[in-house]
Amino acid sequence: MKPALRHARRPAAARKKASAPLPAGAVLLATVVAEESGGWRVRIGTQEQVLPLDASVDPALMRQALEEGARVLVENSGTPSVVGVVQTSRSLRVDRQGVVDAVVERFSLHARLGATLQTSSAFMRVKGSEVELYGTRVLTRAREVAKMLARMISLN
Repeated sequence: MKPALRHARRPAAARKKASAPLPAGAVLLATVVAEESGGWRVRIGTQEQVLPLDASVDPALMRQALEEGARVLVENSGTPSVVGVVQTSRSLRVDRQGVVDAVVERFSLHARLGATLQTSSAFMRVKGSEVELYGTRVLTRAREVAKMLARMISLN
C-alpha cells in the first residue's frame, strides 16, 4: 500500500482591500495627454479624463508641459481640475528687489514683433530688421573700428 500523500493546506488567499476614496482636496499627479476643446486630457494612473484648467494656471505653461511630458497637479474635488505644473528644471527668478541674476552658457530670446531693453535714460529697440539705439552716449567698441566708420561714412 502506498502511503497517503499529505497535502499542505494553503492559507486562504488574502482578499484585496478596496482602496479608500481619496479625501476631497487631495492633490494627484497626472500626465498631460492632449489639449481638447473642453479642457485638458490627463492620465492619472491608468485612467484618462478631460479636466478644466484652474484660472490661476497659464495655458501656455500647460502647452509646454504637454510638449515636454511634464507632470501636472490635479485637485480632487467635486469638480477635479488641473491646478499646477510640476517644475523639474531651473528657471529665471526675479528676487524681491526686482533683480534677475543668472549665469548661463548661452542666452537666446526670440521675439515675434520686437524687443526693447531699457533703463531709465537709454534703450535699445529691435523691431523687424531695424535696431534703434538711444542714449546720451552711444559707444561702439571693436578691433577694426576704422573699417566700421568707413562703411558708415560711405553709406551717408
